[in-house]
Amino acid sequence: MRTNLYVGCLLASMALAGCDGSSESAGDITVNVEGDVIDNSVTTTETPDVETPVVTGLCAQVEEAAFVAFNDDCSQGTVTGTIDTDYTFLQEVNYILSGVVQVGNGNVAIASQVGYDAVVAQGVELTVEAGSDVKAAADGVLLVTRGSKLIADGSATSPITFSSLDADYDGMGEWGGVVVQGFAPQYGQGDTGACFADGEVWCNVQGEGGDFVKEYGGNIADDNSGVIRYVRIAEGGLIAGPNNEINGLTLQGVGHGTVIDYIQVHGNQDDGIEWFGGTANVTHAVLTGNDDDDIDFDEGYMGNIQYALIIKNQTPGAVPVGSNDPRGIELNSSDSSYTPQTAGVIANVTIIGGDAANSKGEFGMRLRGSVTAAIHNSAVTGYDVTCARIDDSDNDGDSNTPKIDTPITLNNFLCDTVGVAFNKEDPVAGSTVIEEGINFDDNLAIINSSAMLGAPTDIAAFDNGSGFVFDSTNFVGAVDPSASMPWWADWTIPGSVGFQEEVQEESFAVCNASKTVCTMSGTIDKDYTMVAGVEYRLEGVVKVGNGNVEITSVEDYDAVLLRV
Repeated sequence: MRTNLYVGCLLASMALAGCDGSSESAGDITVNVEGDVIDNSVTTTETPDVETPVVTGLCAQVEEAAFVAFNDDCSQGTVTGTIDTDYTFLQEVNYILSGVVQVGNGNVAIASQVGYDAVVAQGVELTVEAGSDVKAAADGVLLVTRGSKLIADGSATSPITFSSLDADYDGMGEWGGVVVQGFAPQYGQGDTGACFADGEVWCNVQGEGGDFVKEYGGNIADDNSGVIRYVRIAEGGLIAGPNNEINGLTLQGVGHGTVIDYIQVHGNQDDGIEWFGGTANVTHAVLTGNDDDDIDFDEGYMGNIQYALIIKNQTPGAVPVGSNDPRGIELNSSDSSYTPQTAGVIANVTIIGGDAANSKGEFGMRLRGSVTAAIHNSAVTGYDVTCARIDDSDNDGDSNTPKIDTPITLNNFLCDTVGVAFNKEDPVAGSTVIEEGINFDDNLAIINSSAMLGAPTDIAAFDNGSGFVFDSTNFVGAVDPSASMPWWADWTIPGSVGFQEEVQEESFAVCNASKTVCTMSGTIDKDYTMVAGVEYRLEGVVKVGNGNVEITSVEDYDAVLLRV
């Protein structure tokens, strides 16, 4: 009670003093309440310690950018829009292409030297680390524009893969594909000539594959769009519109400064690789299960290709999608596509047909029009109709005018449709053709004695300014029969190369719908073969046979031997 009385008197005196205009300030006031001291003259503010969060794991390694959004632990990055600065896809991160992902801004119309210089100055590099597995949404496309580069340099032990979102590689048309554009020349259809004007190193050609592709081309034969080596592209071929699909790898005006070596395109709904003009050479291509052509060049392409293993869809009873025509090679410069500047040299190709191709009555190769092409040390098998169809060139669309002979040379060409190697026209005089059945070893090397050449053959490359030199080979086909390990081994998609044995389901082996994953459980009580390229998972204890029982007699022993 004493304390309350004291405080009340004090407050009353303070109030009276405040009402007196002549009073001086009472100054600082200290109030004692049962021993506690409150000093109103001092104000203290403490700043709390704020700890800066430590970024660890993948988030400490990735580079933040406006075109990529990472999840909480940075194990996944969704890439959208335009990659407008040098950037690296890390092997440990799962990158997903959503929509058209554009590298650089070079697919714009260039109208002057200033515009060209700006495109080149703004060019960027997208680097994909070896071993990366880049996924794409259904609308995903990787578009590398001119002036920029894709550096996808894998290895035999760490290939780079572009595919759809699912875990397997057995789809088709599940995303777009990889489109690369450059400043190399393109020649117009209808023999309209080079796309570039005198004194200019650029031109503006509308690309195929969708409205987003836009302009490419120029007059720089050695243009460099980067490195694509030990790269696998699977399950692509999104349809952009009628007769406007996306190839697995599309090369539009790509120059020979670009390195393309050890490339696989698998299960594409359109072509495997298509060149639209340009001068890009390609070596060691594996083209498997593609629904349309595998090698297709036109619009003034000038280049060289060596070692290509082409295997069409091997599924019994398969048919192609829509109007696709599953040929191994298509070269075209006739009718509305007449472009006589198109020329190339191809060596060491093996083409293996299948039911999908034969359901359309197709040919291993269709060579038509004024394409200057020489094909060396190559073979076609598995096409019921014929190995190659050669058509003369119609340069004016008038059926009444004479046609132009198609200048196709075939040297050391092995064909298994005996007596009907060619449909329509024959290759030029001097070609060497062998007609007989074709046999392979496990490496898909041709083991016919006729495929073993007496001496290595020197092959003259097409002079596109690259200085390309063909390997001298003494065998026909894509694979050297004397090699202990074929060049396609290890890095290609498991199960995609070779004649895969059919996967058998049993009570102890249950497989997914595509028979790419099988779960093994219980007892394997009959002879069974695990097929290469299939993922087998052991669930619990998996016994092979029933021999782990007690044996007390000869009869028991004999019974154990008979159980498997």
